[in-house]
Amino acid sequence: MPPFTFDFTLKIPNMKYVPEQEHNIARTSEGTGNNCPYPIPTVEEIIKMIDSSSYRVNKSKLISDVFECGALAISNAVDFTQYDEREQRYLEIIKTYKPDEQKLIADIFTKIFCLCSSVVYDDGCFDDYLGELFMKCNQGNKKAGQYFTPYNVSKMMAKITITDDKIDKDEILTINDCCCGGGGMLIAALDVLKNNYGVNYARNCFIDAGDIDIRCVHMTYLQLSLAGVPAIVKHQDALCRKLWSIWKTPAFIFQYHRFYKYLNLN
Repeated sequence: MPPFTFDFTLKIPNMKYVPEQEHNIARTSEGTGNNCPYPIPTVEEIIKMIDSSSYRVNKSKLISDVFECGALAISNAVDFTQYDEREQRYLEIIKTYKPDEQKLIADIFTKIFCLCSSVVYDDGCFDDYLGELFMKCNQGNKKAGQYFTPYNVSKMMAKITITDDKIDKDEILTINDCCCGGGGMLIAALDVLKNNYGVNYARNCFIDAGDIDIRCVHMTYLQLSLAGVPAIVKHQDALCRKLWSIWKTPAFIFQYHRFYKYLNLN
C-alpha cells in the first residue's frame, strides 16, 4: 500500500507576507521558531480581547461560546453527518449576541485559529494554548478539582512515557486520554513525537480523547483539529460509560479509511 500524507498548508487569502524577523514568534527551549507567514497571536493578546468586553458580556459565557462556536464551525466544514444539529446549535448561540458582539466572537476565534494552527509549520512550537487561556481567565472548576497540568510537566511526562518500540516500525501510534481536559497532555505527546522522534503525527498517530466537561471537549477538539491530528474527542462520563456527543477532527475524516478501525464509540 502506498504511503499516505496529510502534510499541507492552508493558504491565507489577502494576507501580506511578514518577514521572519518581524514575526511574533512563540518559542520553546528546544524550538528554533515558527515559520508562519503571518504574525502569531499570543495568549495574552486573546485574553486582552476577552477582558475588553467583560463590561457588556459575561466572561465565562463568552469564553465557552467562543470555544463551542469554533468547534461547531470546524465540525460543520467536514462532518456532514451532524451538520443540521450542529448548525442549529451554532445559530442558537450566535443569536444571543448583538452584531458587534458576534464580530468580537469571530475576532477572538480568528486569533485562536492562527495561534493553534501555527504548529503545523516547520519548526512549529507546541503548547497548551487554550488550557493556558482557560486557567488564566479563572475558568477552572475549583469545586471539581479542575486544574490543568502545566505544559512543562505534561511534556516531561510525555518524554518519560513515550518509547521508540513502534516508531521504528512506521506503525500507527494510538494515544488515549479519557479525561483530557483542554488536551494539554495530548499536545505534549505530539510535541515529543514530532520534535524528539521525527514522527509525522498527521500520518502515524491516532488520538482517542474524552472528557465530562463539554468546554474541555471543545478545547481539545479545537487544538487537535488545528494541529492536523487524526482524532475523535468524546463528550462522555468515562466512569459510567455515558456518551453524549462525538467530535471527529478534519484529519480523521480525511483519512477515515486509514483510522476507522481504531474507533471505539461504545
